Amino acid sequence: MRRFAVLSVLLLTACTQQTDNATPTPSQPTVVPLAVAQASKAALTVADLPKGWQGGVATDPTPTLASTVTYEPADCWMVRDPMRDLGAPATAIRGQYFIRVDDNPISVTEFIYSWPAPRLPVVQRIAATLPRCATIKGTWYDGETFEASPRRLTVPGLKDGIVIRTGTAKSAAYAAYVARGGTLLRLLADSDTFPTDATFIQFLNTAVARLDAAG
Repeated sequence: MRRFAVLSVLLLTACTQQTDNATPTPSQPTVVPLAVAQASKAALTVADLPKGWQGGVATDPTPTLASTVTYEPADCWMVRDPMRDLGAPATAIRGQYFIRVDDNPISVTEFIYSWPAPRLPVVQRIAATLPRCATIKGTWYDGETFEASPRRLTVPGLKDGIVIRTGTAKSAAYAAYVARGGTLLRLLADSDTFPTDATFIQFLNTAVARLDAAG
């Protein structure tokens, strides 16, 4: 679980050299990226969370994407690290981080990225790749390895999004991706004892509602 959480910090560097999907093509309509002010307004606040949660400003409010992991099966990077080939976004916002401090600390981190091209295909290819990735083996840059067994979490009413849960009944990490035009919402949660799937879904629904209102 620790490595899964670290991935949220690493997210956006090699992108400047990988611009396959960053610039619209004739078959890819141009869309207006979300402005920084809009993305910032869309981000969750502590007031959106249940009692008992705390929040703080991220030390790096403008995140950068980077990937230092190789995967087996090779194409399962699309499930664990689906933005590595998207190119640098026009807007990148890391929202407040949220923690629930008790005997089992829990963390939730939100990212909002926006490009001048539709991002729904990202969600679609995650969904298409996931069935081939029942078990994923990963190797970090330092040689340390890990194994993950992701599955799709059903979220009634979620439009143009996907939620992936990795872990067991008592230990879970979550990653949600929701597309709105050229904008991609990424919500991560990590804990040895995350409360319930329903808790994460509640956070996600609130984040999506804020994004829809801001856009």
